Amino acid sequence: MKKRTLPTANLDLLQRLYRNGIIWVVLFVIFFTVHSNNNFLFRVVSSLCFVGLVVLLVAFINKVLLEHFLQRGRVVLFILHSIVGIVAWAAASTAIDACLLHWIDGWPFNEMSFFPFILVAFLVRLIWFIATYAITVIFYFQLKENEERIISDQLKSEKLDMELRYLKSQINPHFLFNALNNIYSMVYTHDDNAADGVLKLSEMLRYVLVDCQAEMIPLSKEIKYIENFIDFQMMRMGGRRDVYLKKEVEKEDFMIAPMLLQPIIENCFKYSRLETHPDGYVHVSIKQAGRGFCFEAENTVAKNALPVVGNGGEEKKSAIGLNNVQQRLMLHYGENYKFDIQQDNEVYKVRIEL
Repeated sequence: MKKRTLPTANLDLLQRLYRNGIIWVVLFVIFFTVHSNNNFLFRVVSSLCFVGLVVLLVAFINKVLLEHFLQRGRVVLFILHSIVGIVAWAAASTAIDACLLHWIDGWPFNEMSFFPFILVAFLVRLIWFIATYAITVIFYFQLKENEERIISDQLKSEKLDMELRYLKSQINPHFLFNALNNIYSMVYTHDDNAADGVLKLSEMLRYVLVDCQAEMIPLSKEIKYIENFIDFQMMRMGGRRDVYLKKEVEKEDFMIAPMLLQPIIENCFKYSRLETHPDGYVHVSIKQAGRGFCFEAENTVAKNALPVVGNGGEEKKSAIGLNNVQQRLMLHYGENYKFDIQQDNEVYKVRIEL
């Protein structure tokens, strides 16, 4: 069963009431109101003494029992001092009331009815101090648990940010290395499309280095990058190829994690054998409607050429992009995604649903 804790706002409110003394004023009014003695002066002095002892008990619990014993792992001493302390506080409060009854109310100590009254007073105060002890300890653990939860949330947030930065740093050099190789090939072969290739590359780099700094970006920017990448690849290969990008987007401002689809598109061209295989193809589909998103990429591939995510050895190096995609899906979307990879003979399919 999941533990329930007080909301942070409630704990902050209780702390402010405690520090400003409002709790002690309320406690004085309650004790003064329920007091059984009709002597006004006695009730005032008795209530003040009682509240003073409660304040001292709370300080004793926090500074001695919790900090000196419990936080240092001295559980047995914590329990023993708790029992002795509560009984001592109840006895001290009762003794003070007995003296006040004698001095203010003129009640003689040797009167027979005096002792039953003192016994009842002791039991009432014992219950009060036990309740005070329980509330103080519970409040301490609630406050400690909330502080630990806040620290844990901060650490998770920092860890998430570092992991996302690390994954992006893996993607950018990998992409740049392949893109520069493509530019070099066109320049080396005196391809007339080399200048357009440089322009496409600059647009893609602007997207990677500037737009991708945001945690989430509009889907339209991711699609534009994919279109530039496909144009760049087609420019490098020349001729007609079985490559198409199908888009059915309802909201172009639909937010998505940046560079999420890039490793998949890159792998499509890397393993599709478009330049050497007459039947090679790359088919990409992007659909978005309402709050849903579906991405599908299908390409030809040599048997066992592209490993599924998680294989070891040299094959894992080839799948670094797909591993990044899976990690970033987990970091950004938790369990609210589907990531499927299928290889059937010489056809490789990747599907992402958000």
